[in-house]
Formats: sequence, C-alpha cells, structure tokens
Amino acid sequence: MKHKTCICLACIFILSLCPALAENVSQSPIGTGSCAGVQGCSLGCGLCADDEDCPQCPVCQWVFVTARPRETAAPTTAPKPTGAPSAAPTRKPSPMPTIRPTAAPTIRPTPAPSDDTGHYTPDSITVQEQIALNLLNQDRAANGLPALTLDGELSRLARLKSQDMNDNRYFAHESPTYGNAAQMLTTFGYAYNGVGENIAHHATVEKAEAAFLSSPGHRINIMGSQWKKVGIGVCFDSNGFVYLTQIFVR
Repeated sequence: MKHKTCICLACIFILSLCPALAENVSQSPIGTGSCAGVQGCSLGCGLCADDEDCPQCPVCQWVFVTARPRETAAPTTAPKPTGAPSAAPTRKPSPMPTIRPTAAPTIRPTPAPSDDTGHYTPDSITVQEQIALNLLNQDRAANGLPALTLDGELSRLARLKSQDMNDNRYFAHESPTYGNAAQMLTTFGYAYNGVGENIAHHATVEKAEAAFLSSPGHRINIMGSQWKKVGIGVCFDSNGFVYLTQIFVR
C-alpha cells in the first residue's frame, strides 16, 4: 500500500512540472544541454540523465519525435547512369550520276568552189567533159558513125579556148589571144590535116549538145565522117553556166 502511494505522488509531481517544462522547451533551443542548471538531456526535461533516455521519457518523447525528423536512408544502389544517346546514323548521300559529255561531231568544212575551174592538167578529163564526150559519140552512133577518140593535148587546147572566152568576156571563133582554131593549133605545135570547131555558152553541157544538133553548121562538125580525134574543154562562168569548146581534127 505504501508503494502504490509513492507512485501516485510521483505522477502528481511530474504533471505539475509539465507546464514549466513545456515553456522551457519552447524557449530553449534544442541541443543547449542545460535545463535550470540540472545536468540531463539536451531537451532539459529534468528527468532524463542524458539524451539516450529521451525516447523512453514521457515528457521528452513527443518533443524528441517532432524535433528530430527521421533520416531517410541513402539508397544502397546508385542509379545506373543512362548512357549517352547514340548519334543518329548519318545517311550517306547518293552519289551523283557521272554525266559524260557527248563528243561534239566533227564538222568538216566544205571546200569552196574554185574560180579557176577551167584550168586542168593536159591528160585529165573532168566529169562535165566526159559527159560532153559521151553525148557527142551517142549522137554519132545514132547516125551510124564511129566514136571519136578523145585526144589529151587537143582537150588542153579546147580548155584554153573556153577559159579565154570566160576571162575576156567574148563568144566567137576568133580569139583575141589565140586567133582562130587553125592558128591556135599551129601556135602550140599541134600537127593536123584539117580542123573544125564548135563553141557554146549554155546552162549545162547537155543543153549545149542539144543546141549543136539544132544548128546546121555545128551538126555538120558533129556528124563529120572525116574526123578522127576530138578535144573537149569545159569551164564555168561566175553564174555557173558552161563554156564548151569542141575541136575536131583529122
């Protein structure tokens, strides 16, 4: 009975101290380590011998829990570092197609026609002269006559006569340079027993031959049975017309 009475008196004493302790705690910062000069806990309740008794002290327990927040334990495992984002793959540009330049076509200049078309080598014959010879012998053959042989030197003299008419702007059997056909052959040393000459200035050699056949004097020379050889010379004037000379010899 005595023991129970002592416990009750102790509780009454402690409760009477609570207002004073509460005022002292609110005025004194935590951790001063003193309470009215009594050595005890840092809260200074007067009941605890040191801070280790505060969790079991009925006075300090509510202050202890409020004043000392629970520390959060540091995470045991560090977060795994996130790797740096991988660079986006670089898209290689498509190679540009190789354009090979097309080789420019080679332009070959067309040779300009020579103004000196009447001068030929003695032993050659031009296309126009060959046509004139063919027409002449065709007309002879149509009249039962043999073909005449083309003479190279005689053709050279016939070209000179055609070129002379073109250069000196005349059209006649009498040349201011060479005289008539007989004189010309004699001047150049050509041997002959008889000579005849036809001259024409026409658009083509074909038209020139047709004109010869329509003229009685020229036709007689073409159809002459006495002739053995012939020389034919052609040249062109500035308008493209032909000068045609036929020289017949026996």
